[in-house]
Amino acid sequence: MRVTHSMQHLQLLRNLRNNNSGILEWQNRLATGRRIHKPGDDPVGVGYYMRYNTEINRTNEFLENANTALGYLSTMDEMMQQANDVLKRARVLVQQAATGTTADDGRQHIASEIRQLKEQLVLIGNSSYSGRYLFNGQKTDQRPYSLTDPANDKTDRGVYYLNISPFVSVPVSISGEEIFGEAGAADNAFRVFDDILDHLNNNQLDQLAADMEKIDVLSDRINKVWAEIGARTNRFELVKERINDQLVSLKELRSQIGDVDMAAALVELQQRENVLQASLAVGARVMQVSLVDFLR
Repeated sequence: MRVTHSMQHLQLLRNLRNNNSGILEWQNRLATGRRIHKPGDDPVGVGYYMRYNTEINRTNEFLENANTALGYLSTMDEMMQQANDVLKRARVLVQQAATGTTADDGRQHIASEIRQLKEQLVLIGNSSYSGRYLFNGQKTDQRPYSLTDPANDKTDRGVYYLNISPFVSVPVSISGEEIFGEAGAADNAFRVFDDILDHLNNNQLDQLAADMEKIDVLSDRINKVWAEIGARTNRFELVKERINDQLVSLKELRSQIGDVDMAAALVELQQRENVLQASLAVGARVMQVSLVDFLR
């Protein structure tokens, strides 16, 4: 078969296009840092790459849940500190009034502060994180306590869970009744404050000693919940650490499949550029065209 100049020219152009295409492909790999851009780059590898991407996305969701839980628990911890401070101050005031040496106007000042402390306790009961109420079980979109009669407000006992793995859900919420007592009960925190106000306003000083004991019971209950919050926080910190380790491992596996070896890629690109320059030099002699003509 006779090879004509036209056939030589076509083959040379085809080779130049292939070389140039290869150079562009390796330049793209170097620019993006990725070895796989389309299924044809590595049909087997792309399947693993997509699988690792799915696992990484799902693990990121679990990490987000862990961070959300830690935000919840951190806010709860702060609220328990505030509730504890409220009860400490209330006990000091009740003990002061119980001595019987406080004048009437002094007891009224104490009653006024007790009322303010109760309102602060209601605000603590209605605290929220990221738009969700903390102490109303699964009903995180509903405020658990009213300002008018919180002692008789029932909170939801459902549990708000967050997924931290495909098979593990961990409770985050705590019912308000676990902290402040059952609605209408004698040891309900808001009921105790109401009783204290009654005893102060009616000068029933003999009842204040019993009120102090009730405050101590409330403090014990809050400290128990506080300890539970601390235990949950420790658990989620460990979970978060484990999830971060999983993410590192998954990203390393994905990198082994999909990321380009930069040093090897630079060598490959240089070799292809050398081949292209050599082909252009040959083509210039055969076809009497320049590099500028080829690139037009």
